[in-house]
Amino acid sequence: MSHKVATMPMTTIEVTVLSGEDVRRVPSGRPLCRGAYAVVHTASSSAPTRVDQDPDCHGYPHWGDAVRVALPAGARWLDVEVCRARAGGQSEPVAAARVPVEDFTVGPPGHLHCLSYRLFHSAGGMQRRNGIVNITVKRLDGGAPPVEGKAMFRSAAKAVDAAGASGSGSCCAAAVEQGKPAAPAGAVMGYPVGC
Repeated sequence: MSHKVATMPMTTIEVTVLSGEDVRRVPSGRPLCRGAYAVVHTASSSAPTRVDQDPDCHGYPHWGDAVRVALPAGARWLDVEVCRARAGGQSEPVAAARVPVEDFTVGPPGHLHCLSYRLFHSAGGMQRRNGIVNITVKRLDGGAPPVEGKAMFRSAAKAVDAAGASGSGSCCAAAVEQGKPAAPAGAVMGYPVGC
């Protein structure tokens, strides 16, 4: 008697980790400079950016690296972790942000979502703010990850209404022309880890 193994459908997403802002090493509080890199984690995969070797970035590392990860159906978030490469191939976690899946499921596959999130460092059971990470996210395949419940659908619909039509031009420009706030669908600020 053979048993079929159920496979969990995946959505492929491309996350471009653009930069960090005011990221500091813990516990010294000194700005993170040379050796900074980011890792995008989902429940089923993870992918790192290159290491920023700029010795004078003063806590504002820049990567601009696109990484692809598989997002399982039903996943509610992905994590972006900023780390520091140390001598001897060791790695030091510096800060992380949790990105809700509902923030980038509005719009068709291929729609580019420009997002910024507050980074936090967990030390001694306490979460402390530690800068901001700027990313873009887009789905590369045809299906959106399934969302649970009507509340998520309503929040996605509200984001589309607030943004106005984006067409092939800039989402921000389209919204401003219509007298709406310059925040396109997918522009989010400050969702912390543990949200």
